[in-house]
Amino acid sequence: MSHVFKTLYQHGSRPRHIWVICPFAGGSLSAFKSWMSLDQKILPEESLILLATYPGRDHRMRECPLASIAELANEVTDALMTWLTQTPLSIDARIQLCGHSMGAQVAYEVCQRFETYYGAQNPIQTLIISGCHAPHIESRRKLSHLNNDDFIDELIAIGSGSPVLKQHPELLPMFMPMLRADFLATENYYYPVRPSEGRLKHTSCVLVYGESDPEAWKSEVMAWHTWLTSQHSEIRTISISGDHFYITANPERFLKRISEQINKKIQTPIGTFAIKPCITNVSGDHHG
Repeated sequence: MSHVFKTLYQHGSRPRHIWVICPFAGGSLSAFKSWMSLDQKILPEESLILLATYPGRDHRMRECPLASIAELANEVTDALMTWLTQTPLSIDARIQLCGHSMGAQVAYEVCQRFETYYGAQNPIQTLIISGCHAPHIESRRKLSHLNNDDFIDELIAIGSGSPVLKQHPELLPMFMPMLRADFLATENYYYPVRPSEGRLKHTSCVLVYGESDPEAWKSEVMAWHTWLTSQHSEIRTISISGDHFYITANPERFLKRISEQINKKIQTPIGTFAIKPCITNVSGDHHG
């Protein structure tokens, strides 16, 4: 297993239904504990869920955080390509790439890199954009410029911070570098000029928004259509009750709703594709 990924859930030894999750700013393995005890009835047999772990947290705590969505996407792309070439998969395996909040920006960039490299043979079947405004919409809540006290207050207001950080300032050197890097990355992911056509040519997409999410309104999530739509791709939209962290509050409901949408269409399994050898640094500016 790549050092970038941690297994949240696995049923069976030869994965067929594969989910790769790119977490929100500040997201770590502990934030996804609810995903580690999923009811086996929610997902079919031979299912695997992987969580991307960004530098500066969990088992990668000693690594320097990356303050760029492009750099994070490059790393996840390289790791996922390597994993695909080294892992025995079921002949009809399917990959769903899901990103929430900042993770949606990372996942979108990863999917573009996969399409650039694989073209119509992109092994990512579905891109799931969850709880994130479109790239041409500027963030309404900005934290990276704030002092530590105000920064933590804003984290608590969003729901992703703990008062423990204020009560125990000795913890700040451990967590603040990665938190600031994450928010700097997501705040700088802003492209005011919308593309003339969708960027994804061969990948189906699902847009997800929380009915009570103050951080990503329905209209802001729906605005991703401009960046996704093409004659060969399909876009579906679903709403989920809850605030910004519906993805960790009730993962069973999240997976069930998305699976219902994905299963409505016939998908081409990875087994029909020729997985090309991994290359590193599949990158580039996709917004020129």
